[in-house]
Amino acid sequence: MTPTPADRAYELVNGFRASQLVRGAVELRIPDLLSGGAMSADQLSAATRIDAGRLRRLMRGLTALGVFIEHDDGRFTNTEVGELFREGVPGSQRPVAMMLIPESYRGWDHFMDTLRSGVTGHSLAHGGTLWETIARDPDYAARFNQAMASFSEGAVQFVATSGHFRDGALIVDVGGGKGALVAGILRSNPSLRGIVCDLAAGLAETPQYLAGLDVADRCSVVEADFFKSVPSGGDVYLLKQIIHDWDDQHAATILSVCRRAMSAGARIMIVERVLPSRVTDDPSHLNPVMTDLQMMVQLGGRERTLEEYKHLLAGASLSFTNSVPGAGWGLIEGVAL
Repeated sequence: MTPTPADRAYELVNGFRASQLVRGAVELRIPDLLSGGAMSADQLSAATRIDAGRLRRLMRGLTALGVFIEHDDGRFTNTEVGELFREGVPGSQRPVAMMLIPESYRGWDHFMDTLRSGVTGHSLAHGGTLWETIARDPDYAARFNQAMASFSEGAVQFVATSGHFRDGALIVDVGGGKGALVAGILRSNPSLRGIVCDLAAGLAETPQYLAGLDVADRCSVVEADFFKSVPSGGDVYLLKQIIHDWDDQHAATILSVCRRAMSAGARIMIVERVLPSRVTDDPSHLNPVMTDLQMMVQLGGRERTLEEYKHLLAGASLSFTNSVPGAGWGLIEGVAL
């Protein structure tokens, strides 16, 4: 049955329900429990210590949303979507859900305040900026870094194949957190070397993470504030989901700091979701547009069009050279003049 405009309008009004159902399943690790095979609500109840009747209603809600399948015998299994909420599977969305839904949900409750005043919903909900929350809350910092690593997982292959790194190149991962992106690139090319630079809170798990991927001998870890300095001498400066965190003034400062560290001819690679110049209801437009709104509410940053990135690069004495569209990502390249 084809949904009517009224059906679609009702769905939009009630979108909050889906997020909270996903949160419930992820926090209870139900997708992981179902990885061993079909389970009934009673079996899931025993494993989660949640009332079976209420749990069945959660499961049926997510079944209607395509996350689970309810079989004739009353047992449930994961769909392909449900599998993506398991821990540790390729492309897992569990870290993203664990980071975004609890904190962002509260921030979005202040959306109208942000729209009217420009003050971020996160600051209004949590009494400080996202970065202040990370600095004072080790649990949230860990969940944030895990989510960023999850985002990087999807970008690694795209950047590794699109970046055309020369043999022996030194890649500086600016604001790289755990180092998931540069580690993935190093693993794809044994001749490459890397540096992960970030604030101390972002680097707490980085040495152990790099060692676990057997790239610690080719990748150093440097504490740095990218508003002040980044390591010099790199052949490529990589910024994934960094520029979109900031308004134009702060973004320009970050790029200028990178430019000061770069020799003439060194390259900069910006990995972001690039906004279309004109938005339609094309499904490919939804993710960058929604991420743009997330940046407004969470950080006061924004996504940008390709032309806007070209303008930012030029302002930092970086010449735009190339852009590569990808599945959910865009790679914008520049060279130091």
